[in-house]
Formats: sequence, structure tokens, C-alpha cells
Amino acid sequence: MKKRPRVLIDSFHLLQALTGIRTYTTQLCAGLERLDFDDVEYLIYPNWRWLNQTTFLRGKVNVVKKLINHLIYFIWKQVGLPILIIIKRVDVIVAPDYLLPYFKFGARGIAVVHDTFYWELKGKYNPVWRWYFLKSVQLGLNKRSSMVVTSNYIAEKAKIHISNELQLAVVYQAPKNLEYGQMTPQEYRKIGLPENAKYFLHIGIFEDRKNLGILIKAFRQLMDDKLYSDFYLLLVGSRGVGWFHDDFNRLNLLIKEYHLEDKVIMPGFVPNEDLGKVYQHAFAYVFPSTEEGFGIPVIEAMKAGTPVIISNQPALMEIAGDAALVFDMNNEMALYDQMVKVTSPELREELIMRGNKRASKFTNASFVNQFHTVIKDCILSRKHI
Repeated sequence: MKKRPRVLIDSFHLLQALTGIRTYTTQLCAGLERLDFDDVEYLIYPNWRWLNQTTFLRGKVNVVKKLINHLIYFIWKQVGLPILIIIKRVDVIVAPDYLLPYFKFGARGIAVVHDTFYWELKGKYNPVWRWYFLKSVQLGLNKRSSMVVTSNYIAEKAKIHISNELQLAVVYQAPKNLEYGQMTPQEYRKIGLPENAKYFLHIGIFEDRKNLGILIKAFRQLMDDKLYSDFYLLLVGSRGVGWFHDDFNRLNLLIKEYHLEDKVIMPGFVPNEDLGKVYQHAFAYVFPSTEEGFGIPVIEAMKAGTPVIISNQPALMEIAGDAALVFDMNNEMALYDQMVKVTSPELREELIMRGNKRASKFTNASFVNQFHTVIKDCILSRKHI
């Protein structure tokens, strides 16, 4: 019997990955296991389910743990993976976290590029780590490698900042499978809201590129109008990773300056088992970001039947299509106008209908089948070398 080509999916980064790459990798691994393709044998190392559950290297960690993380990450990428490629006779190695090993021993490589922040936002990263990371990405990419990117917007940026010579494919990812239903009074209290409160929602890490300051300012304008004084603003998420990114303290100062302590609620991280209801019962989801590679909360909110407002950031507009209200990311009054506009029952109904239709295009089966097609093309090109 002819041996099926073997494809190794590297899941090691789940040990410390944050929301975006974590969702991407877990949806890919779960989908590959469920669909069980008969023309390719998929190997996922290490155990992705266990890594996804551990919190050892996530959240706020001390310097010692950070050093341990960097060390084992390097050893895994440059020693562990090459050994696995030899032992398992791997034909293709997939790195969902940008970074392929330098030594591939005849295997082709596919690197997933989620965004180009490391290349463009130079002042937002530790310079030593940034140099190491970018150097490692470039060393891992060679003429036998290709890239998968999350949007057409990132495809153009990857050609500029990474390589214009490698094969490149755009694969839209899928949202998490969340649970929906009525929120109990206890569940409202758990996230800091009174029962049946009307709230605008944002979910994401507290980094300055998320542009949450302009959302708070627009919400302050809303509070100045008595018609909307019963609304709340719910900002769900964790602090930025390290002082290069974290915007939490500045946002807290802004909230205090505008005397919005009772109106802007920051409950921290909300687990997936509660997240679907938080989306579903929001009055609207607002995504004011200045830079994104995809923007999975847009699809998650639409899937939950919640109207969406986004900034005019290219990736968000690409993903949302015609199913969201759009505002100028630098204009708080433009955002305020859209927050007022979304209170129209007729417009809300239209946005919910369009959102459901748009979200239906982003399924796990579609995501995994697209990725599988990219891998088969990669295997075919390997045979022709």
C-alpha cells in the first residue's frame, strides 16, 4: 500500500500563545482530526489539547519563566522539530506561529503569517527579542517554503516585508464554537453588569493598537446624551504583554478622567464557556483597532447575532464585508455617530441579517479544507523538485 504523505503540525506555541494564534491553531488541529483526510496523514506534536489547557506560561509571568519559555521554544524549533522530521519521515512541516525550523531535511515548510506587526511596529517590541524572532523567521523560510496568510491585506504586506518570491495563499480562519443562551442574573453580575443591561462590547487584549481610547471617548459622548445614559461599555480582555504593549493603565486613567468608573466595566478574561452569551447579549460589538491581520471577534459577534461597528482598518473591512458599520479610526465623533445609528431597530435588524449571512462563510470545514488544499499543492510541488 502506498504511503500517504506525512504532514507535521507544530502546536508547541500553544504553551504560551495568546487569543488570535491560539484560536487559529486549535481550530485547525480540531478540524484536521475531525475530517480525517485519507490522502494525507497529519501528525500534531506536541499534544495540542494538553497545551491548550495549561496556564504555566500564559498571562503575567516572571522573568525566570520568560527565560525558560524562550529557551525551550528555541530548543523545540531548532532541535526537537528537525529530529521529529527525521524520525517520522515528514514530507511537510507546518508552523502556525510564523517560525519554521532551519533544518528541515528535505521536508517542505509552510509558515502561517498572521500579521506583520513585528516588521512594522518596531517600537512596540523588545529589540533583542524582535531581532531574534525576525532573523529566525527568515532563516526558516527558504525556496522550499511557502506562506499562508490570514487576509489579502496581510498578503500584500507579507510580500513587502517578508518575501515576494515564495508561494503564498490566503486562508480565512474560523471562529470558535461558542455556546449561546439566556444570561442569568448571576452571569450578569459575574461580568460586573446589572441584569439585562444594555452594553457595547469589545473583546481583546489591552494594547494601544486596539485603539480603545477612542472608544472610551466616543462612549463618553454617548453618556452626555440622556437618551443613552442607561448604556454600559464592557471591555473584556487581559492586559498587554509587557510594558512595550500594555495600554491598561492609560485606559484606566482615561476612564477616571471622564468619571466613567461605573459605566465602563473591565471584567478581565472571560472563558470560552461564557463568551458566547457575552457576545449574544451585547447591544453592539465595537472594533476600533488601528491594525489587525484578521479580526476574529468580528465573525464571532456576527455569528452570535450582534450588530458590529468597525474602524476603517483594511483587514477588518475585508473580513466584515458589507455587514458592519464603518467609522474613521481617528475620529471619535464618527464612532459616536455610528453608536447612535445602531440604536435604530430597522438598522439593527438589517445588520444582524447581513452579519449572519457573512458569518456563515467562515466555517471550520471551509477553513480546514482550504488549508488542506494548500498542503496538497505543497506536496505536489515537492514531488516536482
